[in-house]
Amino acid sequence: MSRNTLFPIFLKTDQAHFLVVGGGNIGLEKTETLLKQNPEVKITIVSPDFLEDLKIIDDHYQNVSLKLKSFDETDLDEVDFVVAATNNREINAEIKKLANARKILVNAADQPELCDFYLGSIVNKGNLKIAISTNGKSPTIAKRLKETLHESLPEQLDDLILNLNKLRNQLSGDFKNKVHILNKVTENLSSHPEDFDKYISDISQLEKSVLVVKRARRIVNNTLLIMGAVLVLFFAFFIIKYFNLWADVSLLLNKDNNRFLWMMFTGFVAEIVAGSVGMGYGVICTTILLSFGIAPHIVTASIHSAESFTSMAGSISHYKLKNVNKNMVKKLVLPAIIGVIIGVAAISFLGEEYAKYVKPFISLYTMYLGFKIFQNSVLKKDSVKYPKRKANFKVLGVFGGFIDSFTGGGWGPLVTGTLIKNGYTPRYVVGSSTVAKFILTVASAIAFIYTIGIHHWNIVLGLLIGGIITAPFSARLTSKVPSKYMFIAVGVLVMGLSLSSIIKTALSFF
Repeated sequence: MSRNTLFPIFLKTDQAHFLVVGGGNIGLEKTETLLKQNPEVKITIVSPDFLEDLKIIDDHYQNVSLKLKSFDETDLDEVDFVVAATNNREINAEIKKLANARKILVNAADQPELCDFYLGSIVNKGNLKIAISTNGKSPTIAKRLKETLHESLPEQLDDLILNLNKLRNQLSGDFKNKVHILNKVTENLSSHPEDFDKYISDISQLEKSVLVVKRARRIVNNTLLIMGAVLVLFFAFFIIKYFNLWADVSLLLNKDNNRFLWMMFTGFVAEIVAGSVGMGYGVICTTILLSFGIAPHIVTASIHSAESFTSMAGSISHYKLKNVNKNMVKKLVLPAIIGVIIGVAAISFLGEEYAKYVKPFISLYTMYLGFKIFQNSVLKKDSVKYPKRKANFKVLGVFGGFIDSFTGGGWGPLVTGTLIKNGYTPRYVVGSSTVAKFILTVASAIAFIYTIGIHHWNIVLGLLIGGIITAPFSARLTSKVPSKYMFIAVGVLVMGLSLSSIIKTALSFF
């Protein structure tokens, strides 16, 4: 018996870029196979001529592009996988040699010796996907097995999978406990496949029972949380009364025309925006605080002091909801801290007036980012994904940290906007950017305390309390909102904030 060393995997193709070399029947078949599994997969097809069917596909799919030319090595730029679909074995071999030199995997139709991977026959039943391979020996057998499995698998299978998924999501405990329960529920499935409808009904009822228990726990936990909050307030009331602090508290609340309450409201609004789309906190707070006539350097120091705590609350929430890409955070943090140090030094020695000369250029760039994000999410039909391009995290982090500390805001529109425009998933960009922002605001706050100290504690405390209350809700909003609407929201917000900054800077010169 021959040895089969293949290891089957299922590849996510949302961000993958396939190059198909060949515009004939083989190229058409491979293109249709890829599009059937993911209609949004990016495909570039290179050939001196194309079948009419491929031209029709090109007209209907914006993610498919045809290049009327012979293959050359530059076609491998920014490609993840290659399908060599020419009728010439020598050309296919040369394609494989050039692609492998770049660590790119290749599939060559009907030439197993030139394949790094196979495009096997695939059975689709809703969320169930079965891939069949004969190790390149007999695609015909794989095709017949596909037909047999497709006919023999019951139509209710997808309903069963969906109900099991709902049950798994409702189960508490560790992975081992969940597997044990799910194994118990499905243990008789293989011996009695005819009872699919009964299994679906039983699992649905079990899922509802688990949901009721979870809701009861949530009610109990919320009740305990409210009781704890009441006890904290009672304790605070006791401390204030016992030490006769009413006068001090009243002064804090009423100082400068109830500024503490206004700052609390400002922190609430700024954090719900910033925590949801990863930007806007500094710009919103700076705009409102400057309208109170507060000195610019005190505004910047106060915002970063409060933001150290609000961004911490947001970072914890994003981390719990799995919105954070740790590798992205690592790439941003150290350059951002370097940028912060440069920014604080600049504003301390040069003065705030120099910042207004920098803001217009940054605002014009972020306006462009906002427009491109909005354009790709709304104006282009059937396309809300960007072809991912590598971002220079070092330059982006240094520049973002500098602008944020020097001008009082701008990290979100610049860093978050650039990464989203480059094709990174909005959910992870927002979560990772928030965590990086937390670290840089701590560094910025420490630097400002060291250079100019902390002023207006009523401002800092108001922004802090308002932001901490909001942070968990905005993080949950990020994890729930679909990517398309995140793109739209980010694009509109970036354009709005940039336009506001441009107008405000222009007026300051008159």
